[in-house]
Amino acid sequence: MNPRRPGLGWLLCGAALALRAAWIVYRWGHCGPHLDYPDEELHWQLATHLVRDGVLVTDDGRFAARMPLYPLFLALFAGLGSSGILLARLAQAALGAGTVGLAYRLAGAVSGRRAGAVAGVLVCCDPFAVFFSNLLLTEVPFTLLATGFTACAWEWLTQAGRKRRVLLGLALLGALLVLTRPAAIGWVVLLWLLLTCLTWRSDRRRRARPLLVCPILLAALLFPWGLRNQAVLGSWAWLSTNGGVTLYDAQGPQADGSSNQAFLREMPALQGLDEVALDRMLARLALQQMRADPLRVVRLAGTKLIRTWSLTPNVAEYRTGFAAYVGAAYTLVVLVGAAIGTLRGIRERRAAPGRSAWYVLIWLPVAYFTLIHCVYVGSVRYRAPLMPFLALGAAR
Repeated sequence: MNPRRPGLGWLLCGAALALRAAWIVYRWGHCGPHLDYPDEELHWQLATHLVRDGVLVTDDGRFAARMPLYPLFLALFAGLGSSGILLARLAQAALGAGTVGLAYRLAGAVSGRRAGAVAGVLVCCDPFAVFFSNLLLTEVPFTLLATGFTACAWEWLTQAGRKRRVLLGLALLGALLVLTRPAAIGWVVLLWLLLTCLTWRSDRRRRARPLLVCPILLAALLFPWGLRNQAVLGSWAWLSTNGGVTLYDAQGPQADGSSNQAFLREMPALQGLDEVALDRMLARLALQQMRADPLRVVRLAGTKLIRTWSLTPNVAEYRTGFAAYVGAAYTLVVLVGAAIGTLRGIRERRAAPGRSAWYVLIWLPVAYFTLIHCVYVGSVRYRAPLMPFLALGAAR
């Protein structure tokens, strides 16, 4: 990808970094190292124990509560105590700026200088991305990895894919996405399969065969994680021991579309179970509930869809006021812009060859993660990494 105006790209990255860093410093002045959400505390626990004790484990003794990549990132800062939290947040601001640069370059390569500028500005000014840069959650690094993964896919389809670095990017970034969020595995594999099919049609086996390195590298990077879990838990736990817990949170009899894991303390049958047995039991109970009342699954899916794509945050604290209005306006502009831009691109007779594949690339993760969170818990948090894809769709 060759940006038409590299100076503008750097300017957008600098603006994104300044915007996110300003928010982080502002919040630090008011709240200091306080962590607002349980997942933040859990991630910091994992990183702290890894630095202090050499073991990736939570305070309550869970070894595979989350995938390892994000705690490993936080471990770079955990040895610095509370000031490490500030540095980790500022590092996330830099990662967010990197996403802006990628979006600018990618949109510019596909649709020209103007589109690159539009995409860069939209991703730079995303209020949800700014907000999440201050939280020790996976959203920021996952968004960067997802955008880079898609950029590699586009390069592969536009003949630049003959370069080994593009193949390495497809394989490595796909694996890192799974090591950050296990739910990404379906999207990653689907995209690899899509690229294989499209490549097979165009250049037959010669260029399709190298893509076999992608699942091989994923297996190679997952193997040490699974081997470690087998050693400490007696189970390979390839995708953590949180899947059953999350599914019960989303589908158990107490489920309402949001996340509330109070049932972990309130269900006597769960007491005394290790994390593997707990995860398996909750997965079994959740599936039983889903089979017993499939109409409820459909009703909950509608609730989760609304929660995930709500114009304003679901948290009552941020549902009103100036921030809520800004977030709603931004979301509406990007959603409408993505829909119009996609329709115009598809209908445009002079569209460059392969343009239809471009729209598949940017809408596939949006559709996939939306469906995933119609089954699991729905939240604005889970659509945050999808907003750059919509910005790319809106950039024409």
